[in-house]
Amino acid sequence: MKNTKLYNVAQGQRNEVKQFIKFAIVGGSGLIIDYLVLNVLRHVFETSSQVAVTGGFVVAALSNFYWNRNWVYPQSRKIKKRKQLPTFLMVNFVGLLINLLVVHFVEISMTSLMTELVKAIGLNRGGTFLGLNVTKAIAAIIVMAWNFIVNRLVTFRGATGTTSPTLPEEKIESVL
Repeated sequence: MKNTKLYNVAQGQRNEVKQFIKFAIVGGSGLIIDYLVLNVLRHVFETSSQVAVTGGFVVAALSNFYWNRNWVYPQSRKIKKRKQLPTFLMVNFVGLLINLLVVHFVEISMTSLMTELVKAIGLNRGGTFLGLNVTKAIAAIIVMAWNFIVNRLVTFRGATGTTSPTLPEEKIESVL
């Protein structure tokens, strides 16, 4: 395992790997918050899926901002919150739009599929719940990639000591 190419690459990028793991932990906790708020709003308060998705996403995004700023990218605290938060919120607003689009285009089909699956295993209920939650999982995967890339390059760009990623050509030129 230690002599594999992946291991060697990971060793060379140790700080990046560590930062991504922290980001994933924060994102995972944000996803739990997102799902809790989503399901309470949708299934307890019986709001529309769009309202529930929006509520869960906003609460999770605010939690993620706090933890990203203070734990994942602590160096970014040199940037004032009033400058950093609007950027973070704009990135997350695009993430919210992605969420809403996925829910809009996928939820009905997924709910139908989950309802049939639930019936096939002999249950009468749960298709709507599963449909929304599986749809949200699909959206979350897409949005996680978007958020990591854009927040890393824009919102918290000072966190690794660089202002922009170094392209391979720039690395080669700096050696010459």
